[in-house]
Amino acid sequence: MKIPITWFCFLLTIEFFGGCDKLPDQPDRGWTSPAVVTSSKDSLVGGVNLYKWHDTLIVLQGLDDRSARCFLPGRNSNSWSEVSLLGVPSGDYYWAEPDMDQTSDRVAFEQGYMEDNQLKMGVLLGDLTVSGNVIVQNGMERKWQEDKKALFGETDSSVSLTGRWKRSWPRLGVGEISGSDIYLPYCVNGETLTSGGLADSPFNNGAFHSGDSGATWQMERISDFDAFDPSIFRTKSCCYYFAIKHPAYELWFSCKPVGGGSWDVPGSVTKTYVTVFGSYVAAAEEDTIHLCWMDRRHNKWRFNIDMPNVENDDIVYCHRKDSDSGWSKDVILSKGVLYCYAPSMSVEGDKIVVVWAGIQTAGKWHTDNDPNDIYYVISKDGGNTWTRPLKVTDGAKDGMTAGHPQVMLLNGVIHLFYIQGKMDLQQLSPGLTKLNQPPWPIYYTQRPFPD
Repeated sequence: MKIPITWFCFLLTIEFFGGCDKLPDQPDRGWTSPAVVTSSKDSLVGGVNLYKWHDTLIVLQGLDDRSARCFLPGRNSNSWSEVSLLGVPSGDYYWAEPDMDQTSDRVAFEQGYMEDNQLKMGVLLGDLTVSGNVIVQNGMERKWQEDKKALFGETDSSVSLTGRWKRSWPRLGVGEISGSDIYLPYCVNGETLTSGGLADSPFNNGAFHSGDSGATWQMERISDFDAFDPSIFRTKSCCYYFAIKHPAYELWFSCKPVGGGSWDVPGSVTKTYVTVFGSYVAAAEEDTIHLCWMDRRHNKWRFNIDMPNVENDDIVYCHRKDSDSGWSKDVILSKGVLYCYAPSMSVEGDKIVVVWAGIQTAGKWHTDNDPNDIYYVISKDGGNTWTRPLKVTDGAKDGMTAGHPQVMLLNGVIHLFYIQGKMDLQQLSPGLTKLNQPPWPIYYTQRPFPD
């Protein structure tokens, strides 16, 4: 008996949680041969962060002492050289995640902690120069603090900032520098002593804002619910604040006009954001904010005793222009790829590239530590239409794991970094497995943006 094609697709959807889209088995041949830049800290742990700086890229890799290794392009187009990152005090500021402004050549490093019922913040501002090494000059440090009342209003003695600990830390994220305006996003939660013990509450999410190049700072509170992973991006006319609402795992946002005004009442971008293991990325270009995230709308979630939980997620994209009243319709970029993990995105004019790790088909218990390849899609028209996913790597079939890709578009060239290696779990004794892996290579490859 012949099975109609519609029923055949339906059966495949049930079996693989995907669809009947068939993607090419062979990787895209437009990429250069992978070159090793550095190594990870431990298998998929310890990747790199990319920063566009005029006509070059700066690559930073965070270290355990809060400093960072720094890499610049080498003498040929496919090599990278380690250089020094100078002018940043060690120990306090996390070097690997600065905020940069190419227009003014300014850079900001932030840090914060909570102690004695005070939130103590600090920011180091300087002029960034790339000349052989990466140098922060004319450094200016500003420190300030907010007490419990400023953060939460009137509370009684059952509420504290640190609970049972002497010191704790706020959730800080990617900030924004634009001329004399600087925004540092935060999420802060207190702890309340109840009859059942300590409970997280109350909450304060928002941004520290300086309108005078860091001389003075004001706290701008945006919401009072439990949230984490905040970030701020600036388009031509608006500032956008993003964070993940907990425990519903909802990706929400607020925006305010550039040059003044107040933050809007928070609104939802999607209520199908994945769990705490999820990830989102945003990019501002001219009058448009682009947003991409891991999405659970088709997820067949399964608890995994070895962590993390098993989730076959989608990679979803939308955008919003400053003049729009809402977000564009969601687009699933990863059709045909069953398991998908944290995306990276870069925008240059109307050109967009999104990359992620994943695999087209796998068993029920597949995770990001299992064999995966790197996939990418592009848009040539500002996110209105997209190509189908193509593979960059082709190692999953040989048991190789690729992950944590980072991508940047620069002058029409796609620059891609990713970790790749092979798991080597060692059975030390019955029921005891060595989980820590040796460092894996971090590879670099590039290709022209496809015509």
